[in-house]
Amino acid sequence: MKSKVLYICGMVLLASSAFAQNGWNWPEDPEEKKEVQLTYTLYSDSYKGGNYDEAKVHLDKLLTNYPKLNKSIYINGIKIYKEAWKNEKDATKKSAAVDKVLSLWSGRFEHYPSEEKTNIDRMAIDAFLMLYRNSDKTQYLLDLFGKTMEVRGEKTNYSVPKYYMRTVTLAKARGIDMNESKILEIYSDAIRILEAQIKSLKSQGKSTSKQESAIEEIDGDLSKLGVIDCDFIVAKLVPDFEQNPDDAELAQKIFSFAFDGGCTDAQWFTNAAIKVYDNDPNYGVAFLLASRYLKEKDYATAKEYFLKAVDLTDDNTDKGKALKQIASASRIAGNKVEAREYALKTLEADPSLASDMYTMIGEMYMGSSECDKKTSQIDDRARFIAAYEMFVKAGNRSRMAAAKEQFPTISDIFTANREEGENLKVACWINATVKLQRRPDSQ
Repeated sequence: MKSKVLYICGMVLLASSAFAQNGWNWPEDPEEKKEVQLTYTLYSDSYKGGNYDEAKVHLDKLLTNYPKLNKSIYINGIKIYKEAWKNEKDATKKSAAVDKVLSLWSGRFEHYPSEEKTNIDRMAIDAFLMLYRNSDKTQYLLDLFGKTMEVRGEKTNYSVPKYYMRTVTLAKARGIDMNESKILEIYSDAIRILEAQIKSLKSQGKSTSKQESAIEEIDGDLSKLGVIDCDFIVAKLVPDFEQNPDDAELAQKIFSFAFDGGCTDAQWFTNAAIKVYDNDPNYGVAFLLASRYLKEKDYATAKEYFLKAVDLTDDNTDKGKALKQIASASRIAGNKVEAREYALKTLEADPSLASDMYTMIGEMYMGSSECDKKTSQIDDRARFIAAYEMFVKAGNRSRMAAAKEQFPTISDIFTANREEGENLKVACWINATVKLQRRPDSQ
């Protein structure tokens, strides 16, 4: 026992020099001061030795009687109770540890007001990690995050805006009144802070990956909330993009929000999509842009992007899908030779599209009246036989029957001094050879 007392006294003497430093508020009475120094020494010694249960006893005595002794009692106390929260299995005790951590943060700020200005974001992060599963604490978290970003501004830890937006999604799911205006206000503040940090970090040549990742998560949460509409995009994002058309991140945001919200008809969406594609070429965006230009009847640009889409995928189904669109676009544009060319390329990529592609070629043959020379029923109707052969390959019985109805009659064949089964050259763009056949009902 004597040795323990001597050890404690020694610890008090060794700590005296530290106690004399600024930031300590000791009692004026010498005896009381000595007693408090001893209590703090026991607290500090237990904490440093990892004996947290013993440290808690001394900490509670200090907090109750000398709350302004020194901010270190709060700093280390928070660490002690956070450790208790992490390791505690009993739900009641775990909840009590959370309450203690938050009360220590509050006490720290109450008795040392300047600490709040520099550390409230740390409290907010602790609170979120400890309480986000507790629906009863959702409003508390919302209020704490709001105050944190107000106090810390652009110096807020990058995790705070991310956790704030995550809490907003939880609040919405838990029935807390969160109108669209408030959600968008929180979102705008969060993004503003993170973008300011990115700008500052880039100017210093430092990494911005954490902030950029946080923005991605915030954007994802906002999308889930279903509050993004065309008006928001046009009012909040498009003007910035028009001022900074090379901003790939902003373009991606506009593209994602507009795509989810169905706002894809405006030119600003196309401009954003082009930037997204240029920054990260991929099949999906190329196909979307091609379809967009096809809708606008800009067939040359549509073909360009469909071909880019083909080059950007190894999936034959996707290749066939893009090539089929080129074939269709060429047909609409009146370029039948090119339409047939890409119809056949479609078949090479994806044979499952045989029926569609052979039917398309057959329909073009059927409709090519410009190839008729109007000098011979036999020669002019040869294109219908060519069409029939395409419909056969397509397995399209109804169109086979329609084509046969246009075959030469036996009378036509006899009058022209021709024979069934002989070769017929189909001229014009079709440029094929077929066997002469008569109309089925012709005797």
